[in-house]
Amino acid sequence: MKYFLKFILVLIIALGPGCTGNKLITDNNYRNLVEKSYNERRLLAINREDELFSVFKDNLSDDQTEALKFLFAFMPLSDLADYSGDFFLANVNVALSARTESPWGKSIPEDIFLHYVLPPRINNENLDSFRIAYYTEISDRIKGMNLKEAALEINHWCHEKVIYQPSDIRTSAPMSTILSARGRCGEESTFTTAALRTAGIPARQVYTPRWAHNDDNHAWVEIWADGQWYYLGACEPEPVLDRGWFTEPARRAMLVHTKSFGAPYGNENSINLSKNYTDVNNLSKYATVRDIIVRVLNTDGNPVNNAIVDYKLYNYAEFYTLASVPTDHNGLSRFQTGLGDLLIWVSSGNEFDFRKISVSESDTVDLVPGRNIPDVNNVLLDLNVPPLLPPLNGPSQEFIDKNNLRIGNENLIRQNYLDTWIKPDEVKSLSDTLKFDSEKISSLISRSMGNSREISTFLLNIPDSLRNMAVKMLEILPDKDLRDTKCEILKDHLLNSTRSDIILFEEYILNPRIANEIIAPWRSYFRKNIPPEIIDKALSDPSAIVKHLDENIKIANDENYYKTPLTPIGVYTLKVSDEISRSICFVAICRSLGIPSRLEPGRNIPQYYSRDSWHDVYFAGQVIPSGSKGFIKLISSDLNPVPEYYIHFTLARFENGRYNTLEYDFNKKITDFSEELALPPGNYMLITGNRLADSRILSELAFFKLAENEHKIIDVKLRKDISEKKIIGSVDMQKFIDQYENENVSMKGANEKGAVIIWIEPDREPTKHIFNDLPKLKDELDKWGGYFLFLSVSDTGINSFNPKNLKGLPEKSFFVSDDNLRLFKNSVNIIPKPDATLPFILMTDKNGNIIFTSSGYRIGIAEQIIKQLINM
Repeated sequence: MKYFLKFILVLIIALGPGCTGNKLITDNNYRNLVEKSYNERRLLAINREDELFSVFKDNLSDDQTEALKFLFAFMPLSDLADYSGDFFLANVNVALSARTESPWGKSIPEDIFLHYVLPPRINNENLDSFRIAYYTEISDRIKGMNLKEAALEINHWCHEKVIYQPSDIRTSAPMSTILSARGRCGEESTFTTAALRTAGIPARQVYTPRWAHNDDNHAWVEIWADGQWYYLGACEPEPVLDRGWFTEPARRAMLVHTKSFGAPYGNENSINLSKNYTDVNNLSKYATVRDIIVRVLNTDGNPVNNAIVDYKLYNYAEFYTLASVPTDHNGLSRFQTGLGDLLIWVSSGNEFDFRKISVSESDTVDLVPGRNIPDVNNVLLDLNVPPLLPPLNGPSQEFIDKNNLRIGNENLIRQNYLDTWIKPDEVKSLSDTLKFDSEKISSLISRSMGNSREISTFLLNIPDSLRNMAVKMLEILPDKDLRDTKCEILKDHLLNSTRSDIILFEEYILNPRIANEIIAPWRSYFRKNIPPEIIDKALSDPSAIVKHLDENIKIANDENYYKTPLTPIGVYTLKVSDEISRSICFVAICRSLGIPSRLEPGRNIPQYYSRDSWHDVYFAGQVIPSGSKGFIKLISSDLNPVPEYYIHFTLARFENGRYNTLEYDFNKKITDFSEELALPPGNYMLITGNRLADSRILSELAFFKLAENEHKIIDVKLRKDISEKKIIGSVDMQKFIDQYENENVSMKGANEKGAVIIWIEPDREPTKHIFNDLPKLKDELDKWGGYFLFLSVSDTGINSFNPKNLKGLPEKSFFVSDDNLRLFKNSVNIIPKPDATLPFILMTDKNGNIIFTSSGYRIGIAEQIIKQLINM
């Protein structure tokens, strides 16, 4: 039947009229391309034909038809799998309304409108109805403004709703971000881009996937106006465009890029062209750039066509691929980047070669796959980052002060919303009603933030006999799931969980969270829709589920280019998936049937638990490792500092010419790897890195083989900095002591231990990173006994900041003010005097000698302080 329907659909597409409208897309060639791609997508999504394409049976205008076809032509699998045609039409209608109703709508070129206003998808978020819900509110807010004024005003509106807070990698939808009033930079920029597009302002999320000078990344927003792109910090209003706290870090970036939705167009610098999107390289707007050329030759000296060249940057203790650019018929690959160091890795089949390149010194490198392949030899790499440049001039102080006043008022508006969340007395009443541990209920309600009403409703509307299990399920979930999962979805997972006494029940059966997908109500769905004969077989042999998915799910990895996982229901209904979404679907089916299942930590291979052990799952066409597993025991003979995963070291496994990082928990200490890692035999690489005070990295690549049934011990040791330590300057500590003695801040002990003095902007993301970093090493910092003095440079605009809300800071931490950096200017002696880009940090010994400074945005400041203590 399926193939008959497909035949009929092909016939309809072949005989039916093409897109006849010409109002939205006037370029005939591009319209024909859209039509061709739309027809291909319609065939790809034939199993959701009614849900997606019946919308065209309505009496649509030409503009509506063309806009919908454009979206369908290029959207990723996740959108085809999990949303309806009516949903996309509603979003199209808002975009078309903004185009006709906004003062600038008619002046936006059609290609800019199609790629940067029309699409509801920004990056890898889960889509929602944000545009429909907030169109009127946003439009009313910007009446009478021009496009640039409106963009700045919308960013103020966004700041009223959301501020920065780090979180896990799943990107929440804009309305969920508003609900919790906070988000990481990827969520802030997704939300702000959505708000701008709602107003008909062309906008895109841009990001540096990894910084060169810092173990982190960042995302922000660009808007199009008068023929060019401008940038702004999402939910971080500035008085002017092209300004943000990240302006200076971005000048040291090695890549800033964005995805342009839809078939390639225009002449922007691109990294790669895909039929569905363009990967645009925006770096030249922010930093000094250089084009580098990699020439790939075989051992006979002839050019290698279509070799994969990975441009890798050290970050998070791995060499992260910024871009993969295949070679042309001349064996050449080109990439535009900044002036730091990269590791160039080329692979052709299973053969590879690599070399470090300092872009500031060289722009060409020759590589020969199959040459210099390490066996057991270690490779030492000293890596430099792009230089720190003199800061650019910013807006006038008058503009800054006015802007800060607005920011302060916006903080109060957001606080008013936070004050509507469930109060402590309500939580106590809830606990009493539930007759449950008040501390546990209070913790769940606190973690759920703006979604607390959904959580309380869930707890109140389940049978008493299931309440204990419900609380356990909620406790397992990450904070973000508590912040945006609805009551009915939670009830589906609770009421359709097969209760079991096995020790793995809570984590691997009851748990709705599998990877980084949005939680959907898949338990009841699979219980109803998996054929009974498959269920019967799977309960005794879960490999029956593997065979069932092999027979019914087509894999199309390239079609899900945003890498937003399809929900398990979406995989099963669309019957087209990428590999990771199929793996998530397998785990979901197993858990629905009461079979413990997971994605294995490290390799993300799906597994089920049977007969007292975990069993790997491989689908048709996947390479099954030969032989039994080997075992790796991670130790460290040097625990100063204690090595942490994704901070100091990572492990990678060789596959298809590349070493792919094993995904263990971020920040997991080596002492927490208590058990051996069971891994397939093969070639592995240990990467270690020591990021120094000046951001340089001392890295080491250690290559080794793991044999079948081998038990191998890997000693993780960081390379040490043996350079001579220098005194940078001095601080007149007595001036600080005298200044603040009357404010109940006793700094007299600083003359015995030393001090860390930090000039901060409390509401800005770089300062918040410091407050997140210091608690991680609180015990070590308290053992030192030095003083931490935090100085706010101005009281303007920081109404939302209360030091009492900070948790885990060093014991001797004090907060004071230093208006206009008076003490910095009068009491700090460094030649030449550094620019005090905030946050500015200096560390002194007991004699007031400055032994460490940091200016501007930096991650891992606590570890840098500890490193200085070792050498004091």
